[in-house]
Amino acid sequence: MPLASASGLQVSPIGLRLASAAQADVLWLTNTGSEPVHAQVRVFHWSQVDGKDVLEPSRDLVVSPPMVTIAPGDRQMVRVIRQVPAPSATEASYRVIVDELPIDAGDRPGLKFVLRYSIPVFLAPVGDPPVKVTLQASWEDAPDGPRLRVSNAGSGHAQIADLVWRGAKGQHTVLLAGLVGYALPGSTMSWRLPQGASHAGGTVKARINGETSESALVVDPDGR
Repeated sequence: MPLASASGLQVSPIGLRLASAAQADVLWLTNTGSEPVHAQVRVFHWSQVDGKDVLEPSRDLVVSPPMVTIAPGDRQMVRVIRQVPAPSATEASYRVIVDELPIDAGDRPGLKFVLRYSIPVFLAPVGDPPVKVTLQASWEDAPDGPRLRVSNAGSGHAQIADLVWRGAKGQHTVLLAGLVGYALPGSTMSWRLPQGASHAGGTVKARINGETSESALVVDPDGR
């Protein structure tokens, strides 16, 4: 029976935001495993169309180096370098994709699990105004099950996490735990919810951009 070996590749931080005057920032790739790690680093412009994320190769940002080999216990700095001016009014969104590359196992039998990291990168508008998020959400009973639809009319992204339903009498149901996803400025996203989930008689809430308090997204009139 083949053995499985887990990768030791780790990437930090888990997100970047470049101030309007900043020309670069850095990611750290760390190898916590016992074998060398080979990885490729690429940049994609990130938009959202018809409720889905769309990634397109971009040279607005470049990474250096784009290919790395990291010895066991070592780490590698990767610079993320801006090639375009700061946006005028609305935050610009990108993803840095870090792919571990499989290596030839030679005479060692087994399965090699490789990792992919997708790191959000945001470029602040000129003047670095505070992130403004204006959300409008709705509950949809789609043919494939309930969905949450969120539109963001603000100038900055909304990171949506810990989606829950809270009933008028104190009931509590977790709909989607942890990170749900992002609603980028000027975009609409849609997320599928568990089968049988309902918002009747209560309020759908989530944590926005890491805030400790919950924000109401959808309120059923009978749950006020």
